[in-house]
Amino acid sequence: MDLSAWLRGLGLGQYEQAFRDNAIEPEVLPRLTAEDLREIGVVPVGHRRKLLDAIAALRVPEVPASDRARDAKMPLASPVDAGGERRQVTVLFADLSGYTAWGQRLDAEDVHALLQQFFDRVDGIIQQHGGHVARHIGDCVMAVFGAPVAHDNDVERAARASLAIQAAITEVSAQVGLPIHVHIGVAGGQVVASQTGSATYSEYTITGNAANLASRLTDAAEAGEIFVSDDTHDALVERFDCVDAGTLDIKGFAEPVRAWRLRGLRTVAREQRPFVGRRAELRILEVALAACRETGRGQAMYVRGEAGIGKTRLIEEVQRAATEIGFACHVALVLDFGGGVGHDAIRALARSLLGVEVTGDTETARAAAAAALSARAVAIDDAVFLNDLLNLPQPPELRPIYEAMDSGMRSHGRQRVMARILDHKSRQQPRLLIVEDLHWADEPVLMQLARLTTTVEQYPILLIMTSRIEGDPPDEAWRADAASGSLTTIDLGPLPVDDAHSLAEALIAANTAFVERCVERAAGNPLFLDQLLRHADESHAVVVPGSIQSLVQERIDRLDPADKAAAQAAAVLGQRFAGSALGYLLDWADYVPEHLVVCNA
Repeated sequence: MDLSAWLRGLGLGQYEQAFRDNAIEPEVLPRLTAEDLREIGVVPVGHRRKLLDAIAALRVPEVPASDRARDAKMPLASPVDAGGERRQVTVLFADLSGYTAWGQRLDAEDVHALLQQFFDRVDGIIQQHGGHVARHIGDCVMAVFGAPVAHDNDVERAARASLAIQAAITEVSAQVGLPIHVHIGVAGGQVVASQTGSATYSEYTITGNAANLASRLTDAAEAGEIFVSDDTHDALVERFDCVDAGTLDIKGFAEPVRAWRLRGLRTVAREQRPFVGRRAELRILEVALAACRETGRGQAMYVRGEAGIGKTRLIEEVQRAATEIGFACHVALVLDFGGGVGHDAIRALARSLLGVEVTGDTETARAAAAAALSARAVAIDDAVFLNDLLNLPQPPELRPIYEAMDSGMRSHGRQRVMARILDHKSRQQPRLLIVEDLHWADEPVLMQLARLTTTVEQYPILLIMTSRIEGDPPDEAWRADAASGSLTTIDLGPLPVDDAHSLAEALIAANTAFVERCVERAAGNPLFLDQLLRHADESHAVVVPGSIQSLVQERIDRLDPADKAAAQAAAVLGQRFAGSALGYLLDWADYVPEHLVVCNA
């Protein structure tokens, strides 16, 4: 394995020297942890996650690992045992429409070239969104999100990948001059994932109804349509626009299956969930809004908390309050997948400020740029940086100028244009800027946000950023860069028991014993409580919804392989157990956990 080529293939060639300096060879890769990567200088969280995902993918086909692990009396280093692993996944099928007809109209070589172009585009999109290409079946691509490596938002990744595939196929159709379409099915559920096969051939496979349902939904979808299952729709409803496609009689399923047609990202606000607790934190943010409006000077707020603790719901309430007192709101998400060049948080804010919606095309962005230049919101000499900020192709007269600039000059130019836009827009109306999920941000975005914290201080603009505490990216250097601005940090803890009961009462009819069990099990996490209550079965059993399983699964997959194997072994022992019992299950008496806490019974 050429380690340098592997790094460059991931777009992380800047770490080649660091890997050489630390004597990291290909055989060492499977044992690297997040802490190891940080120690050798891989600071951005997004880069570490990208490397860890790629390392995990390397482990999957490593069949001899079981022999080495058994001989060494250590847990498997592979994310999937040879015997299989239960996982919560989302399965996507993307199937070309009219493939058989092309075979009759086109030469075999032309059909082959077209099919190869389809696979190249679709496979790239799936991998970019953190999915795993399971196999190609004729003219169909099967992909899995959540295995062999899970993310806490695999359903969203699959949905965004589906939309990106549809957009890409439209481009391919225009390029080749043929009416090419694709129909897509997406479904999730529990599966068994394993490396299966024979002595001569093996592959990573999943077994379960999710794959069957996704395949059947694909068959039911017309050309250009994306069908998602009912459970998948429930997980997407907050951010995606879906319409009811009715119930389908699907072969192999005893009951009719409800399907939803996925149309795109939401452009209008959904019905909000109950807002419970967080009154002190909300008051701090409301006071900041009022001060910003009254003084004409802004500040930056930084809201932290673990996944599901209620950061987004708090921000939604702040948006409501801001709108009521005359603020215009602009929201950007930091994605660790599928964003690509030109879709980072700063660019997303710029597009929103200039009135370009998330779904806006190139022509809409070009019209917004022309309007900004005409209104002198941006100097004509900075048109090249405005195009860059809006991810617009440079016109022929500006292309040589842009290509002659280094990255530093471009970055400073974009910052200057962003400041001009903020100045112009905030004179018309005070602004609330929101950047969510800072824990996914890479170094360039973090640097731009640090500068933005100082920029907003000059205008009636409140900047709110959110992040998880685990993997919190801003370090001392970042805070030093942002120190000239007014930066206030708010940490969200678990909901108090009384607030948790109030939330439960707002979501479900009273059933004291059942609600009590859910409140206890959620441990103050609003998302966990919401999902436990919404997905309760008729007997009011406290089941674990797929959304929560994905969150837990994502954390487990990020553990060191030995700790991951220990967590899986300990699952049969309960929440409290003797350390000796764990050692017995592992058949490794000297095991010492690095990231797990073993409580002696």
